[in-house]
Amino acid sequence: MNRVPAEVRNRKRAPTKREALSAVMSIYDPLGLLSHYTIRAKIILQSLWRLQMSWDEPIPEEDNIQFAEWLSQLGNLTNLKLPRRYDVKQHTERELHVLCDASEQAYAAVAYWRTPNEDGTADVTLVAAKAKVAPRRAQTIPRLELQAAVIGARLAETVRKEHRLGITRTVYWTDSTTVVHWIQHDARRYTPFVAHRLGEIAELTAKEEWRWLPTHLNVADDATRLTDAPIGAHDRWFQGPGFLRCNPDSWPCRTSHEDDDEHEALHVAEAPASWLPYPARFSRYDVLVGATARALLFIDKCRRAANTLELRHIRRAEKELLRRSQEESFADELARIQSARPLSRTSRLYKLDPVMEDGLLRLRGRIEAASAPAETKRPVILDGRHPLTKLLVQKEHCAAGHANRERVTNDLRQRYWVLRLRPTVRGVEARCAFCRRRRAVPRPPATGDLPRARLDPFHRPFTNCGVDYFGPMTVKVGRRREKRWGALFTCLTCRAVHLELVASLSTDSAIMALRRMAARRGWPSVMYSDNGTNFRGADAELRAAYSEWLPALKEVGLVARMEWRFIPPGAPNQGGAWERMVRTVKSALGTTLHERAPSEEVLLTLLAEAEFAVNARPLTHVSVSPLDPEALTPNHFLLGSSTGLPTTGPCDEADRRTWRAAQALADRFWARWVRELLPLLAPRGEPRNNERPLQIGDVVLIADGTLPRNVWPMGIVERTHPGPDGGIRVAEVRTRTGTFRRPVSKLVVLVKEEATRATPGGEMLRTPSPK
Repeated sequence: MNRVPAEVRNRKRAPTKREALSAVMSIYDPLGLLSHYTIRAKIILQSLWRLQMSWDEPIPEEDNIQFAEWLSQLGNLTNLKLPRRYDVKQHTERELHVLCDASEQAYAAVAYWRTPNEDGTADVTLVAAKAKVAPRRAQTIPRLELQAAVIGARLAETVRKEHRLGITRTVYWTDSTTVVHWIQHDARRYTPFVAHRLGEIAELTAKEEWRWLPTHLNVADDATRLTDAPIGAHDRWFQGPGFLRCNPDSWPCRTSHEDDDEHEALHVAEAPASWLPYPARFSRYDVLVGATARALLFIDKCRRAANTLELRHIRRAEKELLRRSQEESFADELARIQSARPLSRTSRLYKLDPVMEDGLLRLRGRIEAASAPAETKRPVILDGRHPLTKLLVQKEHCAAGHANRERVTNDLRQRYWVLRLRPTVRGVEARCAFCRRRRAVPRPPATGDLPRARLDPFHRPFTNCGVDYFGPMTVKVGRRREKRWGALFTCLTCRAVHLELVASLSTDSAIMALRRMAARRGWPSVMYSDNGTNFRGADAELRAAYSEWLPALKEVGLVARMEWRFIPPGAPNQGGAWERMVRTVKSALGTTLHERAPSEEVLLTLLAEAEFAVNARPLTHVSVSPLDPEALTPNHFLLGSSTGLPTTGPCDEADRRTWRAAQALADRFWARWVRELLPLLAPRGEPRNNERPLQIGDVVLIADGTLPRNVWPMGIVERTHPGPDGGIRVAEVRTRTGTFRRPVSKLVVLVKEEATRATPGGEMLRTPSPK
């Protein structure tokens, strides 16, 4: 009481919010024995917070009356004496009873010891209590009752840990049959809010420990309401519920098993009746206005005032919708203006100086003398969070051709003054389907681990191979000109290349090129290639012919015990090992090929020289020191040196045989490959992002660089293919024309799976595209 000013105690003035909070916080009650008293002041403080008052502003009169009643009893608490005997008679049985309850204002739990006597009675002692004000965001009573049950379970667990007294039995009481029913059933059946709290209750309590009691017997109800009842030592709060002193046979006998039938509950929010359509049920402003205008036409038809829809119906419909929007958003301000009272300083419209004109709140600005339309000088005030305002912003957004936000903001300011206008415009733009399709970009996943074929040393070159075609190239055969293509085979481990000239795009030519390569280099164990539709620089003939090759190529691979693997369509980055070699070979040919149409013999020679030049490129750092070894090249693995000239060097006595010397030399090259080149492949080149991976059910656009963005196909992810590291880089997408396998780097997520599951219509606004 010493912290409360004397003029406040004597009710000469109202306390400020700071003084009220100081008085409440001056009560030190760690056990919560006075929770039924302190919760009253906390409820008052919560109402002050809703008013958004400043700290040194006097509290309103109606709150001051309630706070003064509470403050008058604060001085009487110094003389309050409570019995705290726990174990006077050394009872062998001791029970812990926890009562839980909730209201719209607060929820609480209180714990009592019950020690039975030999004569059938029992002693009941208050142990501890806990009370909390209800959240500012309105919740249903069953959810608040569940919150009370949670703090009741926590309170009992704290009492058990902090007391060394043996507890023979624990009973939890609640007057909510819904909560008891929830506890008795599987928590996974309910919403996350309910399921999480039921899970905590299940960890701390047993289902059999929960019982129901009537509301008038629930002592915890005293700590959930704002009352002015006096506080005394003989209150039932301190003495405990009377039925606990009686024999258990006389306790409330209704349990949770008496009615296990579930019934679907219909929760109805009370609202004033209105014939106007509700804006949240519409996706477009024009449709809403049209429906309202037709309702007005129906009224006029009943009155025989009109038979056809006219412009006045449209204007009246817009006015009625704006009026109801203001009634729902600024009810207090409208009441004050209509009764000629000043607005509260905490009102959102306090600084706007609103005025009522033609039944609508309008901004009274400082541009009355301007030569501008009346609706621009006094725009209609709207709340940006109201559904009607969002539809209006969406209409202007579409009318402006999905232009930038400043254009939409400027158009709206000509007629309306919207609170939180820019956040509302941003929100509408973020949910606009057309803008999402126009601005969304693919988000490629993190770079994955290299395949084993790239990291497999001590094997013959071209054991792990990749193949690609390039061309066409024109050659002169006699007097005519013909097309030729180049087949590039690259070793994925040592990065050597082998070039073959292909005469046509037939399947036989492709198989013969593969057989010529295998005859010189040996059959690969694994062959990687594109899927046939994404060759860089390939012409339409090559793309069309490749699909015919696949069955025959696979058959040849099976005969040679070779596995053929294809990268996903539209993912040239996954074939970068051979795509980069194609570019290198083209660069080498460009420096040596000076004729537009050389003979076939000249082209074969140039291809062989280009192959040698590419295989002579250094794979590791080229040192300038003469003492360091020569930089490692693919030719070291193919020819034994970078230039193909014979090399001399020390050889062990045991390695005098030629084949052993060759093997020792190859092993030395591979050891250098592991020591010098392999560490250079470790960095990913980019940080691993923490974005949500693609999931089944996501609505995506398939990016296609050959098509305009507005005609990119849309589909739904049907299946994902995780890589060895768990990252998802390939997915199967179902579109109107079929199911396609595409890399994640070519997919643009429009609507996430959880959003489509939460709302049937998705999370995007269906806005028309500009014509």
